[in-house]
Amino acid sequence: MRRIPHIRGLLCVLAALAFTAAACGDDDDSAADDAASEASDTTADASDSADGAASELPEDTAQICDTDQLVQAVESGPEEGTLAGMTDDPVGTAASSNPVLTTLVTAVNEANLVDTLNTAPALTVFAPTDCAFAALDPATLDAALADPTGLLTQVLGFHVVPGERLSSDDLATTPELTTFSGATLSVAAEGDDLTVGGQATVVVPDIQTANATVHLIDTVMIPPQG
Repeated sequence: MRRIPHIRGLLCVLAALAFTAAACGDDDDSAADDAASEASDTTADASDSADGAASELPEDTAQICDTDQLVQAVESGPEEGTLAGMTDDPVGTAASSNPVLTTLVTAVNEANLVDTLNTAPALTVFAPTDCAFAALDPATLDAALADPTGLLTQVLGFHVVPGERLSSDDLATTPELTTFSGATLSVAAEGDDLTVGGQATVVVPDIQTANATVHLIDTVMIPPQG
């Protein structure tokens, strides 16, 4: 009978230890739950951030004029139209997948120049963005589209240099280029800025396609008359 107090004491100790272990287990589970919740929140925040960045782009591509927004629009479009994706196709096809070159693609199709561009061995293309076409006098654009084998071909040809794939570094040291239309295109470099034809600024340089180096420009260049 004298051992009973000792047994009772031992049972009390064991019960206390069991309670402590259970409490610790609850703490561990709570910590794990908190960590999982935090990770989930972080992933959701990253997703929301990406979605928010995409939603900042105007729906009308004619309003996408800033260099950063142009790149963002291109990279968030179809994979074959991204800066990396365009490398797989010849320039006429690659441009058709680019979300900020829709008006240019329409003009190239109207002039029946897709095959000419796609089969050329090497080209340098100054590609006006939708924003550039939006700034063009509508009467000039309408007149060009109404004369696809004449004025339109001359305007588009003024944006293409045959036989060479010129990088922005090449352009910086090349003051004049002979275009597809036969007209001379001037090039001026000031720091990192490139101006072509005395009219347009290169806003996204050095986009590679299977047969061309493309430079996005902010103005549709009108070739000299006469």
